[in-house]
Amino acid sequence: MRTYGSLLLLFAASGAGAAPDVPAKPAETAAVATKSDVQEPVPGERARRLLDEALLSFSTARKLNALDTDVLTRFRAAAEVAKDSVPALLDYAVALDRAGKLEEAEAAYRAAAGAPGAADLRFAAASRAAALAVARGDDGAARSAVELAAAAMPGESDPLQLEADVALALGDAHAAQAAARRILARDPEDVDALCALARAHLMLGSPGTANVLAGRAARIDPQDAEPFLVEAEAARSRSDAAGEMAAVRAAAAADEDSAEAALALGRVLFERGQSGEAIDELMRAADLAPDAAAVHLALGVALASADRKPEAVEQLALAARLAPRSPEPHYELARLHLEGLGDAKAALEQAKLFLRLSTKTPPPGHPIHALLQRCEEALKSRTQASVVQ
Repeated sequence: MRTYGSLLLLFAASGAGAAPDVPAKPAETAAVATKSDVQEPVPGERARRLLDEALLSFSTARKLNALDTDVLTRFRAAAEVAKDSVPALLDYAVALDRAGKLEEAEAAYRAAAGAPGAADLRFAAASRAAALAVARGDDGAARSAVELAAAAMPGESDPLQLEADVALALGDAHAAQAAARRILARDPEDVDALCALARAHLMLGSPGTANVLAGRAARIDPQDAEPFLVEAEAARSRSDAAGEMAAVRAAAAADEDSAEAALALGRVLFERGQSGEAIDELMRAADLAPDAAAVHLALGVALASADRKPEAVEQLALAARLAPRSPEPHYELARLHLEGLGDAKAALEQAKLFLRLSTKTPPPGHPIHALLQRCEEALKSRTQASVVQ
């Protein structure tokens, strides 16, 4: 089942370039944020100087679109001097995240989440650590990150919402239900909790109940796109194409700044063969969420179908960089290189990357097998032709 809302951008293609901006819950679409200038200062004059230098280097590197070893070294130095400073530790984690060093970033986020003080930043660090753990399929690490979030903000609803989101991402509908209900016991009109509970019911095969809960959430906050996205998921589960289209359009209309809604609308339009409008919506989603791999993947596929090959390659390559553990961009790149550009060698390389990154071996009927065969046949024919000449 497709998930249109925050879970898609949170966990489905979580990767480098998706560092948090201290949200109420983690967001792959959030912009990079170094927080030491807006939160409590890093203790110690030397630590402050080191962090200021690191921030300056980071800003310069972002403009040049290149995070080098020197930038990471500066952040690491500041973090080592201020071992108990959440801002310094979080800044280092964000820099590692941006550089694609995801395992090191996850460890740094955990260190920031476990440091004293700065509850909001600790929660943000724990949230991102949970997202990275989900992305690599480590249920235990994801749940322990949720515990760090709860320790950062004891008694608050945000850790419960994170617990529900993580449970949904892990396919644990019952745990998601329990967490959402605990939030609703405190606040029956919590829209995020209602949506999480609705998705749990969808997962358990109760689209009617999910629709009722989503409708209730939409009435509470008509300008929130999330309830309409849940309604779209429920409509899809019933094979109600018209209902799905109406729901994603309603989501986009409810919140024009929602990247999730623009992505959902673009995908549905593309599935219905409305490529021009789909590309417009997906480009709008990319403007709203420039670091979301899922957006660039969908846009790349749509551009490829419209025969806009160079743009498609650029978008798919960006998706692969933003989500270095995700196999899907490499499959689409393989298809594009073979079928659109006639480059069997590049296609074969991408296909092998897809297989290497896939957590499970693709079943016999998966199209990757036919694509590999076509690549090998094309390369063999080219070699034979060269020998004949």
